[in-house]
Amino acid sequence: MSKETIDIKIAGRSYPLTVSPEEVQSIRDAATAVDERIGQLKSQFAVQDRIDLFAMTALQLSIRIKELESLPTGNSGRDTLNNLSDSTRDIEGENRAKEVVEDLLQRIQSAME
Repeated sequence: MSKETIDIKIAGRSYPLTVSPEEVQSIRDAATAVDERIGQLKSQFAVQDRIDLFAMTALQLSIRIKELESLPTGNSGRDTLNNLSDSTRDIEGENRAKEVVEDLLQRIQSAME
């Protein structure tokens, strides 16, 4: 399986990641979603500390994952999924969203160490 290195930016900081070509767009979409959440938190609250912003964003995304996991199968679940934010909607299915966000958070944590 081939790998490629991409550079994503979250909260003004670059994170080089090595991913498979199939993951590139999902990772970029997830990084954009995380960066947007951080920007929203930063503008809504007087929080400037990067770690606090990452922690609150991780919490919000974890809550979203739990919501996705609790969706019923069938059309009503799909309708609910279609009403979610654009950044989440772009990720196909709740399992894929969970995998991508968890993987991204692990990679960010590793890069911050």
